Order: sequence, then structure tokens, then C-alpha cells
Amino acid sequence: MDDVIDLALEIKLDGLVASNTTISRDHLKTSNQQLLTIGAGGLSGAPLKQRSTEIVRYIHEKTNGQIPIIASGGIFTGEDAREKMDAGASLVQVWSGFIYEGPGIVKRICQSLQ
Repeated sequence: MDDVIDLALEIKLDGLVASNTTISRDHLKTSNQQLLTIGAGGLSGAPLKQRSTEIVRYIHEKTNGQIPIIASGGIFTGEDAREKMDAGASLVQVWSGFIYEGPGIVKRICQSLQ
């Protein structure tokens, strides 16, 4: 991650999206056997929320806020969005929440942030 951050600063990247998926299966309730059956692949949504916030905070601190960060990962409520913004995100991307809750999620998140 540090190499990506250093390169982003060097080339004056306009922004970074962090972090929409993970291959980690830590803290899931799903059994190991079921996970083996399902197979590998990117995991998104609520299980990613905490790690995503940590990554946003890390990038923001490492860059001294020089690169806008679009936070993605586990955003379903205004509180989730605020958590990302407090960690240093300039914008949030709602993906899994949009799929599970539909387009009304955007209005609900924005209203709760007012």
C-alpha cells in the first residue's frame, strides 16, 4: 500500500478509491468448510467496513490529506458515511448498500448527515 501511496504522490494522482473489496475472510460467521465450497473472490459490503475505514485513515495520514480519497466498503447508513469522512475521505461510494437497499439509500444517507 505504501508503494501505491508513494506513486500516487509522485505522479500527482487526482484521487484514490479505497477500498471496495478484500480477499480476507476474517471475522465472518460463515464456516471454513462453507468458505472453501464458495471459493476465493472479492468480499464487499459490511464485512469490509472496519478495514476500509482503517485504510482510508492510513492513506489520509500518510499523504497528509494531499490526495482526495473516495471511501468504499460497508457504507449502508449516514453514520457509516460519516465514519469514512471522519477518517479522511472526501467522498463515499455506496455500492453493496445500493444493491441491497436500492437507490433510496442515497437519500437516506444524505438526510441523516444533515
